[in-house]
Amino acid sequence: MKNSKVIAALLAAGMMFTLAACSNEAAPVSSDVNVISTEAQGNNPQQGAGVEVTVDPNAASTNFAFTYEGVDVIVGTDMNSLVDSLAAVAGEPQYFEAASCAGDGMSKTYTYKGGSFSISTNPSGNSDIISSIMLNDDTVSTAEGICIGSSADDITAAYGEASNSTETTITYEKGSSSIVFVLQDGKVNNIIYNAQF
Repeated sequence: MKNSKVIAALLAAGMMFTLAACSNEAAPVSSDVNVISTEAQGNNPQQGAGVEVTVDPNAASTNFAFTYEGVDVIVGTDMNSLVDSLAAVAGEPQYFEAASCAGDGMSKTYTYKGGSFSISTNPSGNSDIISSIMLNDDTVSTAEGICIGSSADDITAAYGEASNSTETTITYEKGSSSIVFVLQDGKVNNIIYNAQF
């Protein structure tokens, strides 16, 4: 896909922006940032014992789920349990990690299928809690069949009345999660699942 390099660059730039935003001082990219192009990372026993993310114990049954080739990816759950399963069906991801803003380990982003979808995590002890899932092209869709290019009417037909909407976003909430449809010219341009910690 010709957009994959652009998407990967935007994800990397977004993570670097996040790093800069976490600090009160302008810090150059340092050894705290590791970009690993095609190798997935599993459990990380070196995670710090800093601030724990409060995780909804019912997240798997109450939150929005993105399913790829039979693998359920749910915000608010541990990514470490999915790394191998996703690699088996989606291939090895592009991988990016950076020091967490809370200073308690590494925040990670896994990008699959040349940028079709990406998963971001926040550290919590030895877990990497899924904080967001982004769908970036029409090769993937929500469980309800919404993908890039769907209309606002398609979204309403699939999900019902929105929790919140503007001219450019339609948001639904479920459990401790939300799903945001970003619109451009009345069509879905991006889909973002978010954990609400």
